[in-house]
Formats: sequence, C-alpha cells, structure tokens
Amino acid sequence: MMLVSLTEEIREYALDLGFDGIGFATADPFTGLSQALQERKEGYSWTDKTLQLSQAAEPRSVLPEARSLVVLLYDYHKLSFPPTFLGQVGKAYLARLYFSQTRIFGSRVRLFKKFLEQKGMTIKMRPSLPERQATVRAGLGTFGRNTFVYVPGRGSFVGLTTMAVDADLDGASNEPKTRCPEDCNRCIEACPTGALYEPFKMNPLRCIAFQTYCAGNIPGCPPDIPPEIREKMGTWVYGCDICQDACPRNQKRLNQKLPLDAYLVEIAPQFTLERLLNMDDQFYLAKAQPLLYGYIWEKKFLQRNAAIALGNSGGEEALQHLAISLQDKEALVRRYSAWAVGRIGGKRGRALLERQLRLEHDPEVLSEVRTALEKL
Repeated sequence: MMLVSLTEEIREYALDLGFDGIGFATADPFTGLSQALQERKEGYSWTDKTLQLSQAAEPRSVLPEARSLVVLLYDYHKLSFPPTFLGQVGKAYLARLYFSQTRIFGSRVRLFKKFLEQKGMTIKMRPSLPERQATVRAGLGTFGRNTFVYVPGRGSFVGLTTMAVDADLDGASNEPKTRCPEDCNRCIEACPTGALYEPFKMNPLRCIAFQTYCAGNIPGCPPDIPPEIREKMGTWVYGCDICQDACPRNQKRLNQKLPLDAYLVEIAPQFTLERLLNMDDQFYLAKAQPLLYGYIWEKKFLQRNAAIALGNSGGEEALQHLAISLQDKEALVRRYSAWAVGRIGGKRGRALLERQLRLEHDPEVLSEVRTALEKL
C-alpha cells in the first residue's frame, strides 16, 4: 500500500483549490536580503510603521518556531484583459488577488490555511514575509532584472502567497539566480520615472504603482505624489505593468490568445477616467471597490489618481469633468484636479483656476491653484 506524504497531500490540495503551483523553502534567514535592506534603507524607511520590512530577512520574527515556508503561486494571466483597462489598472489587480472575506482568491487562501491547521500546524502570514525571495529559494522561479519573480511557462504574471509554518516540510534552500541576459535592460529603459535604476534594484518612492496606492494612504508613506512623478504616471490609476510588459521574458504570455474574463468584460464599459473622477458613493461601493480594493480603502485616492490621469491624457474636453471635481468635498480631490487643469491649460483651464482661486478656502488647494496658474 503506497502512503501519501504530507508534502504531497498539501501540494495536491493547493492545486485542487485552484493555485497553479506550490513550493516549500527553509525558514532560515535571508542574509542577502538583510544586506540589501540595509544598503537601501532610505527608500524603504516608510515601511517601518506598517510592513516592517526591516524584519523581512528573518522569517522567525513572524513565527519564532517556524521551520518551513510554504509558497503558493497563482497565475493571473490566464484570462484576457479588456483594452479599456490596460494602461490604467495593473493586471494583478484586474485579476482581483485580494484577501478580502468576500473575494474568491481570499477564500482559496483561507481554505488552504485551514487545511494546514487541521494537520496540526501553526501558521503565520505577514506582509514582512519575503515572498519573492521565498519563491526563488523554493525553486519555483528566478529573479528578473525588474525585481519580479519569473516562473517557467508563466513569466512574471504570478501572485505569490507565503506562509510560515512550524512543521518540517523538507523545504529547499536554492540560491538566488536569474535567467535575464546580462545585456538586457528593457525594463530599466521602459520605466518612465527611473524607479528601476539598476538591474535588480528599485526605488519604491519613484515607482508608479507605489504612488497610486501608497502616497497619503498608507501610514508612513509620503503624503503626496511629487509633481515630477505625476507627469510621468500617464493614465495609471492603480498599479503599473510597464516594466513587465517591456520584458522579453513575458512576450510569449502577452501575445497569447486567451479566453475572456466575463466579469471584466461586463464592467469595462462603466470604467472611464471621467466616471472614476466624479463617482458617487454608490458607484464606488458597487463597482470600483470590488475591482480596485487591495490597498486603497477610500474613494478619494482613486479620484486623485483619475485626476492625474486626465491631466496627462485629456484635452479640453476633460476640463468639464475637472470643473466638477474642483467642487468635490474632499480637498485632496480638488487639489489634484487643480493640478490636472493646469496640466491641460488653455484659456478655459486658466479661467477655471482663476475661479477656484476666488472660491477656495483650503490653503493646500489654494497653493496648488497658484502653482498651476504660474506655469500657464
């Protein structure tokens, strides 16, 4: 009679739940990560209040009795994405990889965690667990020069979930490696803000994705998106795929003909920058939040991002929508709308800003209006 090992049983259950891969790594410290965090601590100091990345190199800071790391993979490029969303919402967010109690991905994770607990294990999940490093250590993938993990046959379009457990699951201890050609810098050249400044090195403070959901929203993050970054954000309102889309290692996946995502097709016509900019609470709760939840918990930040996107892409026709958002109850929305109006400019843009100057009472909004007028 053939006995099924514990790791085999865990692996099969993960695949049964719909995950696309699973691996096991040792829970030993990540010495290379520790050194990298120390060298680049200035760019990551904002994490101290929330993510506690300073502890990321030591999995046992999350679970002192940890003996293994379990890494789950989910391929989020199995269905096609409507063109409406491309260049505006990152593919990982379009795939709804959220841990919310009401989302299918979160349900998969909770069922898997419960399964391990039924096997007598203690499990801990924390943002400080180094998911990409754990994935490579488990032998599931290699690093790309854009800092993403690449999985054979799937590219970098994979969601990673890591758990620390107190069981010995014969975890691997592979050393970090890459399959990127040494002379390839496509991702670095494509990054409009210079966030990728060297191979395998990224400054999150200049990352478009970081700015869309972190600035002013997550404790410890910078309060505002710098004007020089705003101008380079294009139409992104949540996340960014530029460095992944530019990568030669992803081209096969990007060019595949894939089935439609019925949910995205259903809601795509309703998602315009203008609608997001001036959405009411009903639209936010029923339409925007289920798709764009993740790290953003207040609609004003999505409105802010939509204002930036319209400022970067809209012509004079966008001014009629920005004229409405200039009257929004949230000062944040009014302030970035003023920036967007100044970005578009023209006689009508100037007239809107001059009107706002007479009506506005918030000092930060007034400062933004005056700065915009000075540049016209």
